[in-house]
Amino acid sequence: MLYMNGHRKPVDFVCKIHKSRDPGVSQVTYSDDAKSGTRFEMMLDQTTRPTRKFIFGTILHELRHCCQLNIWSYWCDDPAKFKTFDDYWDSKEEKDARKAEKMTAIVIKMYDNALKAKKLYKEYGLTKLG
Repeated sequence: MLYMNGHRKPVDFVCKIHKSRDPGVSQVTYSDDAKSGTRFEMMLDQTTRPTRKFIFGTILHELRHCCQLNIWSYWCDDPAKFKTFDDYWDSKEEKDARKAEKMTAIVIKMYDNALKAKKLYKEYGLTKLG
């Protein structure tokens, strides 16, 4: 909903999240399937201390890469095109994805409030009529 509200159009894709086998690397890859459309697989770094801020920030960053393809049909097909890490760091797609990380604090608050609402929903007996 966060992305749909921001773009005022449907943002619909499937993204599965896994632990990364490459130390120090978080990334997202995609595949196109005629039956199910574009599917993304996100690999989260497991060597960094897994704080909530790191996890949520990384997910937002990688989801932004999914939006780059899904909304603007932009995807860096060849990461080898970057000669240095600085070239990669300064690339348009990475700068754009890092902007998404700035929403980490508010997304964590939204997540916590959703969990509180779920708890209250059950506590108030709203799961059944009467």
